[in-house]
Amino acid sequence: MNCEYSKTSKRIFRSEIRELLKYTRKPGIISFGGGLPDASLFPVREIADITAKVLEQKGYLALQYGPTAGEPEMLEALLGHMAEFGDEATDKEICVTSSSQQGLDLLTLLFLDEDMPVVMELPSYIGGVQVFRRSGAEMIGVPMDSEGMELDHLERTLDRLGKAGGKPRFIYAIPDFQNPSGVTMTLERRKRLIEIAQSWDIPLVEDSPYRELSFTGEVLPSLWTLSGGKGVIMLKTFSKVLFPGMRMGWIIADEHCIDKIVMLKQSVDLCTPSFTQLILAEYIKRGKMRESIGKAIDCYRSKLDAMLAALEKHMPGEIEWSRPTGGMFIWLTLPERIDTKEIFNTAIEHNVAYVIGHPFHCDGSGANTLRLNYSFPAIEQIDTGIERLAAAIKEVL
Repeated sequence: MNCEYSKTSKRIFRSEIRELLKYTRKPGIISFGGGLPDASLFPVREIADITAKVLEQKGYLALQYGPTAGEPEMLEALLGHMAEFGDEATDKEICVTSSSQQGLDLLTLLFLDEDMPVVMELPSYIGGVQVFRRSGAEMIGVPMDSEGMELDHLERTLDRLGKAGGKPRFIYAIPDFQNPSGVTMTLERRKRLIEIAQSWDIPLVEDSPYRELSFTGEVLPSLWTLSGGKGVIMLKTFSKVLFPGMRMGWIIADEHCIDKIVMLKQSVDLCTPSFTQLILAEYIKRGKMRESIGKAIDCYRSKLDAMLAALEKHMPGEIEWSRPTGGMFIWLTLPERIDTKEIFNTAIEHNVAYVIGHPFHCDGSGANTLRLNYSFPAIEQIDTGIERLAAAIKEVL
């Protein structure tokens, strides 16, 4: 059959990362590739108990269509959870989504037309890069340093776009333990970023999947809270702090924006499953979510310490890496002459895998970078895996 495909479908390409990670199926390999939680933390028995309770007591509700914005019990539980981390919102400023990736999808439908500019960190979350590319947007990257997005560079970018007769539809940022870099934006830069965005009347999209995973006990105020909820749209998910299989997230924005998002969601999937919403609402109400986050922090802090120690022990002096205080990732920068895609097969021969860095760059740069995940591998694998990776890099150097 000779199909005429849409422009949208022609902007989609097979993920290089997914293609490379198929090699992680090789027996004996240690993978630092995916951004997966540690499955040993999954509360299987607790979820089984809650599921049985929900079916017994609310089965006819759980298995039915639900409100597009979310089940009232879920909205209440989510707002309570956010308040524990310093973020206040109302039930008119929230919409449940099928993971935060759907949130990104809805925001592209809401804001992005073909060739419209959007500003984002460089590097940035690859799922954001993919969904913005699919929409046909013009992605403009702003470099980062150890304190987050370089705001002098951002202002120059906005001035250039303004002189050309346009401005970005939004600025996309991941302030806490950024994926892929692990960097946390400082409080000073958060405040200045809000000032810049408000002066230009540009919405800020704050992607916040890792905010709760702070290993120091310190959680900086979110862009949402610092702005008083003005001009900021916040994306949240359970995929990193609990379990990704539920595909559960939510969006926080002003009432008018949420109303638009709800209408768009009705055209996409009608509603997020009531069944999973009621299970997670009960999980949160039992206090188990805070307990799970605490266990994850203890587990991932130990793994991060192990990986940082292994990097210090095994990596050659030409390699630099980030030193996150939360989240799931460490970012490595190699000499500019090295392409981490070209040495991937060498690493596989050494029975270790990572994620190449350039797909995280909307401008195609970053060939000499790579991302390591420390949340998924067993802690006893980390030193061995880093030693193998160092050996592969040394061969190329």
